[in-house]
Amino acid sequence: MDALLLGRFHAITKAQGEWLASLAGAPIDRIVCVVTSANQSGTRRNPLDLEARRALLLPALERAARPVDLVPVDDVPEPAAWVPHVLDAIARQTGRALTPQSARVYSANHDVDALFQERGFEVVSQAVAGLTPHELVQRMVDGRDWLANASPETAAVYQRPGVIDRLRAMFHQKLLNDDGELGHLRDFQSYGAQMDASLRQKLDDLVRWVKPGNIVDKGCGTGKLMVELSRLFPGSRLVGVDLSREFLRVCDENTYATDDVALVFGNVIDVCVPPGAASTVIFSSVMHEVHSYNDYRVTEIDRALANAFTELAGGGHVLVRDGVSPEPATWRLELLDEQTRATFARFSKEFRKGQGVRFTRLSDSVVELSSHDANEFLCKKDYLKNWHIEVNEEFGPLTLAQWQLALERAGFEPMHLEETRNPWIVKHRYEGTVRVFDTAGVALPWPATNCVVAGRKPKR
Repeated sequence: MDALLLGRFHAITKAQGEWLASLAGAPIDRIVCVVTSANQSGTRRNPLDLEARRALLLPALERAARPVDLVPVDDVPEPAAWVPHVLDAIARQTGRALTPQSARVYSANHDVDALFQERGFEVVSQAVAGLTPHELVQRMVDGRDWLANASPETAAVYQRPGVIDRLRAMFHQKLLNDDGELGHLRDFQSYGAQMDASLRQKLDDLVRWVKPGNIVDKGCGTGKLMVELSRLFPGSRLVGVDLSREFLRVCDENTYATDDVALVFGNVIDVCVPPGAASTVIFSSVMHEVHSYNDYRVTEIDRALANAFTELAGGGHVLVRDGVSPEPATWRLELLDEQTRATFARFSKEFRKGQGVRFTRLSDSVVELSSHDANEFLCKKDYLKNWHIEVNEEFGPLTLAQWQLALERAGFEPMHLEETRNPWIVKHRYEGTVRVFDTAGVALPWPATNCVVAGRKPKR
């Protein structure tokens, strides 16, 4: 039986190195190690070139005392084609055709797990204790102690002359780079796929409140929402605004920027279209970023809404679909498995740029904390691929009542305020991993996953 390992491998932590060495006692005959994004280097997501990654990876793999095939694989843009792309690269480079009968996947990445499980592979989930590779690299960038948490091979590579200096030059950028672009630092492929996966729910939540005419989608992302709005409102003109050139590039491909769609590079907080020109302004899954990337200031949500008020004609609609905080209370969370308990331990220390959360531990698996912080953990506990981004975002910045007050502060007449619960998220993210109780131990219903807020600009 082969062990299939996959990753970008820009660092190996001490704990990961020990885990690799433990494979010497595992029931496997060979290790097939795939290095993804092998054709990319010199960026924050992929700081090391392939040869440097080989240098830190091969000696660590040799401690497993098994034959090793190291297979570099270039990126492929289509997620559905990724597993066949990987398996084809393995076959071409090694002559080995891996099948569900001949190989197990060892992974701590939920997205990788799901893609291989869909094709019948057994996945052995490996949650390694301690720092993640990204956290290790961030320590190097920040000038904090990192050597004690690094494998010997990682230490040797990063202590080469000039390596950490180049690393810091890549990482020491502002949120807005020189041309004003938002530096998401996201895996755009997975993040865009998450956005598109909820498209049908977004349409169901928003479409009845859209006023035809000039529809502005602030934070347009991949553009898929605008494509659907263009079909539903063929007589309208659509404007997509985003502060990521990467998303605007994808959006341009998806919308083809035809006569009814225009794309604007700009900050969604600002006035981006002429005053009074818009019939509808939409903020879909972006207001929590407005809040989170501006030091968690509610005033920035107020400013975004006030500028939308300026953009809208009298009688125009502003629509917000985003996260929502539950009303203030104290909740108990029962964490039902080891992975969830480990993720909570990280969350409790790292949330909101290291501010963390206050909680009371009632047992190894039960914690008590504010309803807001509990909900934030539920919202982000499974998004490990972009964890270093998600853990710093506050997905539910306001309660539903606070959203109403924000609309009114901006001058809008509230038309609709609703909390929604995504059944897919409940089934696949919440059930079986956590249970929610009040302080008396009474089970609570699952919290809302989103809210839909609609306001009207009065006609003068």
